[in-house]
Amino acid sequence: MLVARSVTECHLYMALHPCEGCGEWDFPWSRHDRGPGPRSAYEGPCPSCGASRRFEFVIAPDAVPPPAYGGPEPSRIIDPGEFLAMSERAARHAAVPADASGPRREDARTAASDALAAVEEVLKFVPPDASAVPASAFTSEPGRAWYAADPAAFTRERLQARIEACRQALLALTA
Repeated sequence: MLVARSVTECHLYMALHPCEGCGEWDFPWSRHDRGPGPRSAYEGPCPSCGASRRFEFVIAPDAVPPPAYGGPEPSRIIDPGEFLAMSERAARHAAVPADASGPRREDARTAASDALAAVEEVLKFVPPDASAVPASAFTSEPGRAWYAADPAAFTRERLQARIEACRQALLALTA
């Protein structure tokens, strides 16, 4: 069973795992069951091949509200490379022209907030006495590939700079 720290983390996990049958990324789940205790299951057919998909999670009792993915501990189901990729995608959606409309600016603020939350998650993988995320924290193929190509992206210094850039972007969109 997958142990998630929040509903937001459940949703990101599902978005990161395509259909095993055909590779479709979209998963418009049609059923959500809250089981006994802190269990949550999402299921539905793949929109491309029709295969039945199901994700079951145990949600931490101290789950945090969005946009946060979890408390002070790092994720057990999403690796730092996946979080950094999410942050970059969200940051691209946060970039809007200065004269953007109200709804577009609101979408950009949401994206900037998501970008910040995701990069803050990466920093949680850096041990207190270390200067970077250890290679052992990367458990997904995309995460390992990113780390192999650019390990410096996962240093405490670079992550803190990225967090500050996300905060500045969010402030600019809030002003």
